[in-house]
Amino acid sequence: MSIVHVLPSDVIARIAAGEVVERPASVVKELVENSLDAGATRVEVHLKEGGKAQIHIKDNGKGISREDLLVLFQRHATSKITSALDLDKVLSLGFRGEALYSVGSVAEVNIKSRAAGSADAWDMDVKGGRKSDPSPVAMAAQGTEIRVNELFFNTPARKKFLKSDASETEQVLNIFLPYTLLYPERSFLLTHNGRTLLDVAPAPAAERFARALNLEAKHILTGEGAMSAEDARLRFIMGDINIQRHRRDLQFLFVNGRPVQSRNILFHVNEMYRLIMPDGVHPAFAVFLDVPPEDVDVNVHPAKREVRIRQEARLGGFLRTQAEQILMTQGGAKVVKGAEPLFALPEQVPFNEGIAGAKIVFGPGQRSSLPEPVAREAAPLFAQFAADVAQDRQGALKDRLLRTRFIGTFACKYHLFEEGESLFVIDQHAAQERILFEKFRDQIASDSVEVQHLLTPLILKLTPQERVAFDEVQEKLRLFGFETTLLDGQAVAVHSVPVVLPSPELAVRALLADEQVAHTDHDTLARRACRASVMTGDVMQGQEAVYQLKTLMGCADPFTCPHGRPVFVELRSSFLDRQFLRTG
Repeated sequence: MSIVHVLPSDVIARIAAGEVVERPASVVKELVENSLDAGATRVEVHLKEGGKAQIHIKDNGKGISREDLLVLFQRHATSKITSALDLDKVLSLGFRGEALYSVGSVAEVNIKSRAAGSADAWDMDVKGGRKSDPSPVAMAAQGTEIRVNELFFNTPARKKFLKSDASETEQVLNIFLPYTLLYPERSFLLTHNGRTLLDVAPAPAAERFARALNLEAKHILTGEGAMSAEDARLRFIMGDINIQRHRRDLQFLFVNGRPVQSRNILFHVNEMYRLIMPDGVHPAFAVFLDVPPEDVDVNVHPAKREVRIRQEARLGGFLRTQAEQILMTQGGAKVVKGAEPLFALPEQVPFNEGIAGAKIVFGPGQRSSLPEPVAREAAPLFAQFAADVAQDRQGALKDRLLRTRFIGTFACKYHLFEEGESLFVIDQHAAQERILFEKFRDQIASDSVEVQHLLTPLILKLTPQERVAFDEVQEKLRLFGFETTLLDGQAVAVHSVPVVLPSPELAVRALLADEQVAHTDHDTLARRACRASVMTGDVMQGQEAVYQLKTLMGCADPFTCPHGRPVFVELRSSFLDRQFLRTG
């Protein structure tokens, strides 16, 4: 008896659909690409419940005739290519002929279209891969309108893994945004449950970049270059040092007019920005790369997210050089905004305990890039430190640190204290983060966050991603002492801020960048807010370092920062003697 059999067509359809349609964002990607390939100058996307209940897409493209509707939802039905040779020169966004077939296999679809030059329009329904016959329908103008309802109605295993409405909406936004940058001469509209998330009219490329991402145009740089040997041309739109984000969600790469992913190329551009930006923050940029079509393999993945490019390493190096030239020749200086100090030193304090009126603030970029928590591979490096801490339950180590004498600061990062035969090296930012975190955490736990009410609200322009996240995070912000009001859908007014945080803007943006903020515990969010907030300001002076150490010793856990790395290390004179080959 044979055990090998051919799967039924409906099962084949669902398996194939799973490669293309992963979530509502996948549907939006495929249908928007079809609209753009059809020459639409305006594309509208309307979502309900993050796209899980309905995805409604309208365009004014060339439309679809009745004859084409008859074959439209069949697998590999496409107008983009006709032979295998065409794969070497694909210039359209879509070409596989799998998008509509896959969507129709796992959703209820209604499509209406009126072809260019035709007086007739046609309507057709598809459910689970089964089509109705096209029937006449009234449409005032040419174009196509598609409604995708109840996505994954017949694949419950896939449906139950969809996330919250806000998460799915953000995924759609991340898919939709690149096309608004790629086609600045066209109009785009995105709404969710009737609320407009993005509405952009035709504009020059750099202006579109600023408008679509809600950035200040004065901080946008542009440039272009060419590699004659590879017949490659590139164009840059870049944010300067004043545009910094906690995620890489404002970075875009386009190859031959297609939004793609390439770790190697994006790595080179990001590394170039490390010349001017500290660890932990990321720039905004768009790279438009044009190379001969035969040097690009777009047929790597069904979703067409990844491509392979010949001479990718050389192209990456060239991109890095060109981006550096643009940034260094056109970029402006860092705009410094006023920030409240964390706290002032007490009055009437002797030199070794601080000075009257001094303020503790912190310098940019002076932070470790060690992952949080400390990687397991690095644990042996802290074995002795952990042993010392474990033996310090009686406070002996605290007593020794309080007896130390300040002798200087090294590299604007480390404070040096001596005590007997030991040298203690304290990481000033790890120490300050511990102080800040414990104070903030205790205030949150007791529901008594000390806030400062602002006479003039702090206005934060939100990127589209931050705007989507704001709905989920607003209650968390209030709990943390941030009273906010949404202004015009693109900005937030902050009316009060926690006194303990010296840089509230960075703290708010750090919380908005947290993808799981609605389900994250308060301790974790406090850590992230504090980590962001201690990254601005000036270098500490000696008296301030002494006062910081005394404050640190008052913490419940003064030996590690909130992310698990040590606040200080101890070097004994015997260790230094060995380095200098001293025998006595």
